[in-house]
Amino acid sequence: MPLSYQIRDTEASISIRGQFDFSLHGDFRAASRAIMASPAVQCVDINLQDTETLDSSALGMLLVLREQLSRHQVKLLITHARPGIRQILAIARFEKFFQID
Repeated sequence: MPLSYQIRDTEASISIRGQFDFSLHGDFRAASRAIMASPAVQCVDINLQDTETLDSSALGMLLVLREQLSRHQVKLLITHARPGIRQILAIARFEKFFQID
């Protein structure tokens, strides 16, 4: 499955495998809703360890999630990005909006 999510106590994670593009919009939105429905969650990790590519729609999905979570004062992290993905995030200047580890 290209997208999976997990909620554990106060932390949640969304993992993307393969291509992170518009084809994952529905799954990403469903995962985001499930996470936001859990009032205990204080931090969400977007794990890009197995992500091979991402496009502008993926960047948009991340920005929308950031906006939604910030209303609930939930921290959003982007983690384990490969060098090529990190380069895309740097070009998009995502370090201004996200903590990238």
